[in-house]
Amino acid sequence: MSDLLDLVVIGGGITGAGIARDAVLRGMKVALFEKGDYGSGTSSKSSKLVHGGLRYLEHGEIALVFESVSERRVQTRVAPHLVRPMPFLVPIFEGMRPGLELMNLGLWIYDSLALFRAPRMHKTFRGARAASRLEPCLKTDGLRGVIEYYDCATDDARLVLENVLDAQALGADCRNYTEVTRLVRDDDGRVRGVAVRDVLTGAREELRARAVVLAAGAWTDELIRRFEVPRQRELLRRTKGVHLVIPHERLPLARAITLISPVDGRVMFAIPWRGRTVLGTTDTDFDGTADEVHAEAEDARYLCASINGYFPAAGITPADVIATWAGLRPLIRSGDGESASDTSREHEIFTRDDGLVIIAGGKLTTYRRMAKEAVRKTIRWLREHDPEFDAAGRERSGTKDRPLPGAAGLDAPTLEAVAAVGRELVDVHGLDADTATHLCGVYGVRARELGAAITADRALGERLDPELPYVWAEIDFAARLDRARTVDDVLARRVPLLLVSRDQGTAVAERVAARLAAIHGWSADEVARQLASYRQAVADSRRFRS
Repeated sequence: MSDLLDLVVIGGGITGAGIARDAVLRGMKVALFEKGDYGSGTSSKSSKLVHGGLRYLEHGEIALVFESVSERRVQTRVAPHLVRPMPFLVPIFEGMRPGLELMNLGLWIYDSLALFRAPRMHKTFRGARAASRLEPCLKTDGLRGVIEYYDCATDDARLVLENVLDAQALGADCRNYTEVTRLVRDDDGRVRGVAVRDVLTGAREELRARAVVLAAGAWTDELIRRFEVPRQRELLRRTKGVHLVIPHERLPLARAITLISPVDGRVMFAIPWRGRTVLGTTDTDFDGTADEVHAEAEDARYLCASINGYFPAAGITPADVIATWAGLRPLIRSGDGESASDTSREHEIFTRDDGLVIIAGGKLTTYRRMAKEAVRKTIRWLREHDPEFDAAGRERSGTKDRPLPGAAGLDAPTLEAVAAVGRELVDVHGLDADTATHLCGVYGVRARELGAAITADRALGERLDPELPYVWAEIDFAARLDRARTVDDVLARRVPLLLVSRDQGTAVAERVAARLAAIHGWSADEVARQLASYRQAVADSRRFRS
């Protein structure tokens, strides 16, 4: 077995990545294991928003809203390249509840909980004519007005990745495609480590640890069963969230739209994203295995019908859909009879006597606070149960102020500083404006490395898809620096043609596989296996069509 670790984190989603980063910043010896790719579960299948939780006001969850708007501000400071302000419109129609005046009041409360430091204060536009000037596609029949407010958009998969990259740079042992097969216990039943298996190579290893944190999201109950952890009940109520991606020209929005579905009264969004429009999300109970979650035909019909209630002239149908993604919300199970949408998005941390800490629930926006709380509770447990653990200097991690890798070294933690990197890519490396804007908005200061690579080999500046700003330099960057080990890692999360390209990356998949084979040393058989796996991911995204 290996040297003694202070902490093993099971799960490489946003919560686990945040925990690993927080713990290593406190000087702890940390390892993180993820059985798939980083963020490949729920954390890359969100609505791509870091938001204050406006709809939680309706349920009186004031503390959650305050926490969310506070964390939104932190994320715009530590990752301005990844968490960017986005305007939202709330259309209000005759007979809608809440009405225009009550919604306006709610937005004042929302702004006040943000201490009036939201990206911009909300504005109310009365009448159909004023609303149409903002979004001409909105139906005008019965439209009393719209309210504009600001939240933030993000690249959820890359937010996970940058937490992992920073944790790794600080000394954490982070491994994707490494499955924890069992907990290692001593004769008294205390957890003393983990046994792991590399999913791609089959290599096995045991690691010793003082404590283990289970941050497995939607897989929490499944792993609790596998590890034979005693429990009285299922911890989670898992609900499925489906998103549809359609061509921007089918619904050309300038702002995100927060709407109430005319089908069932749920809050949902239509969001301009990466040159496309995203519709989402559903919120239905799910009882299957977390590894098999896909958009079904009924999900697509529901989302299209909901959006057409606000944009009837668009006439969106499932035939318009380019791609889908579906994930599971790991909600804490509460009382019976509560609807999926009404179930709280709060998190809970369970500290067991055997050295296993379980964190469940929560939301993307508040991941940093969740991680901080989980690490603090683990340190408190270690102080009480492990006399050899040195607790000195573990009080603060500094995640509130430490920039993520793409923001490290910016002149200021602002969008303007990020844009300056884009201008540098144009002026110094000769990139076109669209590509430069894309690269600085995804990689931040790390885009300079891509610019230098393109200067050295202009072929790397060619686009993978003529319609989109992604370039070939990103493929090598993903494999060499961004921990991508499969074709799916690259084309689903690092350079997500799976989600935005009209052919979902199938036209370039073989060339991508060839570049990865040269880097990773794949055989011809492995290349074929990788391509078959990616084509299955494409088929899964299109499953709703059957």
